[in-house]
Amino acid sequence: MREPVTLLKSLPKYEVFLEDSKRFPELDASACYVFLQLLRTGDDLLAMDELILSSLGTRHGRFVLLMLLHKHGPGEMTPAELAEKTGVTRATISGLLDGLAKDGLVERRPDPQDRRITRLFLTEAGDQLLERVRPTYCEWFTSVIAPLTEDERKQLVFILQKLQQRLAELGARLPDSMHTAA
Repeated sequence: MREPVTLLKSLPKYEVFLEDSKRFPELDASACYVFLQLLRTGDDLLAMDELILSSLGTRHGRFVLLMLLHKHGPGEMTPAELAEKTGVTRATISGLLDGLAKDGLVERRPDPQDRRITRLFLTEAGDQLLERVRPTYCEWFTSVIAPLTEDERKQLVFILQKLQQRLAELGARLPDSMHTAA
């Protein structure tokens, strides 16, 4: 399993944040506690996701690309469109596609009308990998959500969408130099 990104296996108790808020009045104890819980949960999900997909013979980025190519059909997608849909750079997509092509899971072919454009095709081996991985992968993430009632699931999606909207708003306020920092 991959190393956690947040290093938050043992979170401080809520009371620690309450004590800190006495010394630092601008500190919102419940916001800090919820934020760290969210980071820890995300980190745990990513680590387990990587473990599950790795045990099935793939990785998250590769799996996502294969799923997108399967969804869109033969030749409908270009590398640039994949980069746009996944929100990663063309260089990242190119590297992933190189690996998928080398493994015989994807083919690149020139567009018959415009040979400057490359079209992507899922191979039979790529389809077979998806058919093998999808049931176990879906079973895993379904089991994660299983304890939640249908109402809790809707509420969680609503809350997560609210947080995603807030992150988009805050991201739009950042100086351009912060968007490219790595």
